Order: sequence, then structure tokens, then C-alpha cells
Amino acid sequence: MLLLLRKLKKGHLNSAEFRKYLLYALGEMALVVIGILIALQIDNWNTNKQEHEALQGYLHTIARNIDSDLTSISDLRSERIRAYELSLRWTNFYPRNRSYSVPEVMLASDVINESATLRHFNASNSGYEALKSSGVLDEMQGTDIEELLFDYYDTVARIARSEQDHNELTRTLSLQVMYRWPDEVEPWELASASVLTAERFEQSQPVYHEILQGTMMQQLLSRPVSAGPLLRDYDKLDRLGRAFQRLVDTDSVALDDIAISILDGIYDPRSGIGQPNVIVDGQVYWHSYGLVNSDANDPRVSYDAAAAEPEGPFDPDSFQRIGDSLHINYHGGAAWAGIWFGAGTDAADRSTADYSMYSTLLLEIKGDAGGEQIVVNMEDRDDPADGTSTRYPLQLSDQWQTYEIDLTEFETADLRILSIPVGFVFFEEPVSFSVRNARFIKAD
Repeated sequence: MLLLLRKLKKGHLNSAEFRKYLLYALGEMALVVIGILIALQIDNWNTNKQEHEALQGYLHTIARNIDSDLTSISDLRSERIRAYELSLRWTNFYPRNRSYSVPEVMLASDVINESATLRHFNASNSGYEALKSSGVLDEMQGTDIEELLFDYYDTVARIARSEQDHNELTRTLSLQVMYRWPDEVEPWELASASVLTAERFEQSQPVYHEILQGTMMQQLLSRPVSAGPLLRDYDKLDRLGRAFQRLVDTDSVALDDIAISILDGIYDPRSGIGQPNVIVDGQVYWHSYGLVNSDANDPRVSYDAAAAEPEGPFDPDSFQRIGDSLHINYHGGAAWAGIWFGAGTDAADRSTADYSMYSTLLLEIKGDAGGEQIVVNMEDRDDPADGTSTRYPLQLSDQWQTYEIDLTEFETADLRILSIPVGFVFFEEPVSFSVRNARFIKAD
């Protein structure tokens, strides 16, 4: 280029030579520009590659953190469900009008211990905090994996707040119960009732009733049942975490069919849609259903040691999960009695949900002896809460049987506003049976 300018200045170039040199010079300039652009492109490519590798490193760290979280949440959920079920067994079926047995007193001690235990979920968020301060977060902007990540840690924060509120009230109730504990009975005399003499155990009956039926104790014993929304958030966190791990494993920022199917299992009560699973392998979906039981008798709440009251139709062993099934034992003797699963975690408030998209109720049941007669019940918001709405009778075998009941059989139930999606009604005769699965199936 400089040579061209010198020759042009001295007048040594004719027009043909000038064009020749000009084209040569422009070619050199183009090569230089192309070289610069290529260098910039390579540099950008290297930068993007480095940022992508850095992002992948952070995401894999977060995935490992989440793996640890999911193990913790699984253990914590199992502990809360155990406390939940013990609390339900006691608060729904404890003897109100007769003496306690030794096993019942020891069960009460277990319920107290479980109810008073403070449980915390501590998330591993080191990878997430490092990602936020890394400067590569923009790489994920507007992607499915970014939304998953934010939703995951938003759920972590919500769980922390809920657990703090739950534990603070639990701690307060525990302190009040211990402050008011009567001097006549030591705490160990509940936990170790089996070592007491028969005379001492009988002498302690009025004090046991004073302790276990006190207002503060009743609130403490029912605390685990208020953890239904927490169980729902535990389940949501588990599904968000597994979907996030799926995207990291496939090096993708977009949801695939497997990740979508994982997320489809998240239950949102705000949708108004009824949770299709009521019982799966004997485990009630307590994050979506509550328990209520009642009978035609009118049990007295106060304890009268001199009264000779008959035993009620239920006791704390009337409702318990054993292995992969839920065992229900009704002692009989009432004009009517029932155990119902209500829509919403507090069945007593008559919450409703829409089940109109389902066509069938599937029940997997077996009787203890075979030949048992049970009645399946379903109630909507406007039905009386006594099991008198449509009843569907079943005769059980002593082997597992699957029954598929067309929902049109429940003629009085408006599926759009069900308050009791599934219930079992009993009459004078005793009956014992097990339920492995109860779920609703959509129409084809």
C-alpha cells in the first residue's frame, strides 16, 4: 500500500498499473480485515466455550448439591409422615371414655415424642451461590433450566419459612406441656408403662387422662397433621430437583419428555383439580388428603373412672399402615360409622375439589378373612356429613382384588365439588380389611 502511494506521488503509474496496484492493495486490506474478523470469531468462540464449560461446571455442582438435598428431603419426608400417621391414629381414635391399655399409653408417649421433635431441612446451596456470583448466569436466560433452578430454590426458601413457623409453635407447645405436667406421674411412666405394676398403672389412669386430654397436649399431639402443605412442598422440591438433574445429565437447557413427565406429577391445590392418587402401596397422599372418622355414638370427652362404658367402634390400631397396605379395623357395635378421606389436608373444613375429569375409582382391597361386606361412599359439598349419600357395596375376598367402580354409580355426588372423594361406611357388624391402592382414573 505504501509502495502504491509513493509511485502514485512520483507519477510513475499509468491507469492500468494503478488499477492493478489498487486491487492488490485492497486485497491485502481485505485479508487483514478477514484475519481480524476470524481472530475475533475464534476469540468469541473460545470465550463462549469457556463460559459454557464454566456454566456446565456450576450446573453439575448444583446437580450434586440437589442430589444431597433429595436424599435429605426423602428422609425428612419419611419422618414427618411417620409423625403425621401416629398423630392421626391417636387424635382420631384414642379412647375418650374408658381406661387406657398399656400399649395405648406407650403409643401416646411415641406420639408425644414425634410431635415434639423439631425437624429442619438444610439445603446445599453452595453451587447456586457460586453460579449467581460467577457472571455466567446470563447464559441460561430465558431457558427452561433457568426457570427450573429459580423455582427449585424458591421452594427451598418457602420450606425454610414454613418449617420455622411450624417449629416455633411446636417448641412453644412443648414447653407449656412440660410446665403443666402433673407431679403425680413422671414422663417415663408413659414411655415405660409396661414396667409399672398393675396397681400403679391403674392408679395412674386419671392422671393419664388429665395429661393426654389437656388442651395444650391435644394441640401438641395434633401438630404433625398441620404439616400437609410442607409434605406437598417436599414432593414439589423432589420433582423439580429430578427434572433439573435430567437436563444437566443430557446437557440440555430445554425440557424433554422425561423431564416434562416428572414435572407433571407436581400437585397444585390452587388448580382446583382433585389429586388422582388417594392411596398408593398403602401410603395415603397426606399432602392432598385429610382423614375424618365418626360414628353414631356420642363419646364423652371427660374421663369418669367409675363409669363402665363400652369400648368404641375404633381404637388406635383401627387405622395403620402395615407394609405396603393400609389396614382398617372396625370393631362394630355402632348404628353407623365411617372413615373418610377428604379433599384438602384438613378434611374437617369440607374443602372441595373437581373430579369431573375422572371416570373410574380403582380400589385394590382384601379382607382379613374373606367375605367381608364394606360400603364405599362419596360425598359432595352439599351432602350431609354422615355417609347417607350414595353407597356402593363391595364383598371382599381374602386375596387382593382390584375393583373398578364407574363414578356414575355415585348418583348423589357432584364430581365438580367433591368434599369426600373416598370413604368407607360401616354398620353393626365388625369388619377388618386392607387397602393397597385407591386412585381415580381419567376417561379415555
